[in-house]
Amino acid sequence: MKTRSWLAELHRRWHAARGKRVSEANRAFSVDWIKLLEAADITSAEDQATAAREAEACGQLVLKRHRYRKYLIERVTLPLASESWLIERFGGMASRDLLASSLDIVAEFGGRCHSRFPAEWAALCESLRVLFSEGRSLRPFYWNRPETLRHLLEVVRNLSEREWPAGTLIRAASVDIGLDSKLLERHQRIFESGLARLFGTEIPLKSLGLVAGDSHVELHGPVCLHFPDGSVHDFDGLTNVLISAADLARCSSVSTTAERLLSIENRKTTFRQYAAVNRDRRMLIASSSYPTHAFRNLLEKLPASLPHDHFGDTDPAGWHILLKLREATPRPVGTFQMKWRPASTPSPLTPFDRKLLEKLLSAPLLSDVRTEIRVIAERGDRGDFEQETLGPPGGMERWP
Repeated sequence: MKTRSWLAELHRRWHAARGKRVSEANRAFSVDWIKLLEAADITSAEDQATAAREAEACGQLVLKRHRYRKYLIERVTLPLASESWLIERFGGMASRDLLASSLDIVAEFGGRCHSRFPAEWAALCESLRVLFSEGRSLRPFYWNRPETLRHLLEVVRNLSEREWPAGTLIRAASVDIGLDSKLLERHQRIFESGLARLFGTEIPLKSLGLVAGDSHVELHGPVCLHFPDGSVHDFDGLTNVLISAADLARCSSVSTTAERLLSIENRKTTFRQYAAVNRDRRMLIASSSYPTHAFRNLLEKLPASLPHDHFGDTDPAGWHILLKLREATPRPVGTFQMKWRPASTPSPLTPFDRKLLEKLLSAPLLSDVRTEIRVIAERGDRGDFEQETLGPPGGMERWP
């Protein structure tokens, strides 16, 4: 029988009421017949009569008629024994079967040791097993979507098992882990939510070193691009400029009349605050977290004598950015205002933080700041790590 709109509406209402329940219902599902037809946009007397004949002919529904006017249907009831028929009719699975399938998937992934975070992976899978067994979900992991659950666990595992090179394009990473090139970018928030469940804190993809799209660098201050054909493009006088990786790759060198380069991790607040007071343009200020291709090109083509300081957050991820910047250039990269500060409420380390700290404390390129990093490890506290809490610069005395 061709699926009718009234039956599709009945299935929609039943699924909304019972489709996510693990325990079996103890009474039949029932809806008002006229309201059901109206919701299905069946309003003419002829169409309603046809729908009534179809409902009666299917043999799976109980029609409650008016006590005296038997031709009038008041309610339609789906008996408990007919629920499996309705589920099958719309290509679904019973809740208990969905749950069993999801529990099998969780057991499968829980039995596969994670190469970098075995304890955290085991804890996530155990949490899912317990919650699913109680008929509950843990966003974005849902027991009633087993295939989506499998896919999400696989992607979260693949993302967290690798140490991605800084500046890796999201689309390239998507292909590397066996996905469509745009899938990781398209569903970024869902995958970040899955990573947050694994590590117990917010983990944006950029903190793994992944970047979206063609990179560019945002600058404030005097800067001039020189090209092999002798042409020059001078940006001096502009408030803020965006220079693409392609243009930086084409130019032969970059010059500036600024005395120092200051890279700033936070683009939305701190970069803007420092740009606003850079009136004498003695600083070339760049917005930079993990070094993109554009920023690497900029560092390569600026004069080697230009001093470079970095102003970033002081949590493990912030120090990791400093490490990646130092790895990206032979020029020394100093630090600016990167000191551990206590917070009114402690910010405990996550498993991801602890893994990063192991690497940071053993990195030769961070030997001059190892004392600051060791404070985080010894206290088990990230402290007041966000650079925005320091506020805008009060004057030139707060510049490098």
